[in-house]
Amino acid sequence: MLQPNDGEPAVARLAFDVEELVSVKAAGGERTLEAGRDYQLSDNKHSLLISPQTKLPFIKEVDLFPPTGAPNSYKHRVGKPEQSMLFGPGHWFHDRQIEITYRHKPAKWSGTVPQLAEKLLPKTFALLKAGKPLTLGVSGDSISAGGDASAVANVPPFMPAYPELVAAQLQASYGGEITLKNRAVGGWSIANGVGDLDKLLAEKPQLIVMAYGMNDVGRRDPEWFKGQTKTFIDRVRAADPNIEIILVAPMLGHSEWVHTPRNMFFKYRDVLAVFEGPGIVLADLSSVWDTLLKSKHDLDLTGNGLNHPNDFGHRLYAQTILGLLIPAAKP
Repeated sequence: MLQPNDGEPAVARLAFDVEELVSVKAAGGERTLEAGRDYQLSDNKHSLLISPQTKLPFIKEVDLFPPTGAPNSYKHRVGKPEQSMLFGPGHWFHDRQIEITYRHKPAKWSGTVPQLAEKLLPKTFALLKAGKPLTLGVSGDSISAGGDASAVANVPPFMPAYPELVAAQLQASYGGEITLKNRAVGGWSIANGVGDLDKLLAEKPQLIVMAYGMNDVGRRDPEWFKGQTKTFIDRVRAADPNIEIILVAPMLGHSEWVHTPRNMFFKYRDVLAVFEGPGIVLADLSSVWDTLLKSKHDLDLTGNGLNHPNDFGHRLYAQTILGLLIPAAKP
């Protein structure tokens, strides 16, 4: 909820035009807001105007780029080293976010839609459809390690990070036991994932989610990333050609942060797309984020202000990956 000026309503942006509001709650679910008293729907039905009288902890627009060295700051803003980025790990942003449940007017999603990957991942689908056990391995950075998901931050609603959501839904949908082996570590680059690969392979996964890029785009070197990805894939196939892989193109880091140049994400995504083929499929979170940011602010989707998803973002990760693995429900 971004407040333009003191005393003015804060604005909460939505992805679609509202047809019916169901509930508006604090992100932890501890408080429900009342229509008319706490908020009103904007005239264009695409955002909520939150009354300052609700005494919720808004974020003021004037505080988005604090001076370097100030509390809740992290260096630095693109082109302005004297300004830092608003930064709040753990549940700082979670405490300042709300969950809006609504039915929206008919609208076509303009972004990438995950396609069922049964033809590209036949071995995975054979195990899932037969209800047989499947071991899901994860190699990734702090996003895959669960950075700033409410369960990791130990605050309500205690939602797990996306790898746990994916494993739980696969087990619920197919019935077979899904064992998750998550070796993601905060701060890791894809080079770390390559270095850790023998330990991941020792877990005997049949399906691997490889999710890097957030800590690599700052190198501004897609060809290096391509080479590291090829090394990862080649070593997996040399160890066991039956292992299948989901490559994850990451969410977009804050557009104003010097370490997450926006244009690099799509160049790195395109590098991953080159490898899509038998046994390998791409989960394109970069495109999902790009579509949502046409109507939302970077901070609507973040758990730390910079480069981690919030609970909603972790669900987006899970939905995108599961869209490759579970048939869409028929309307």
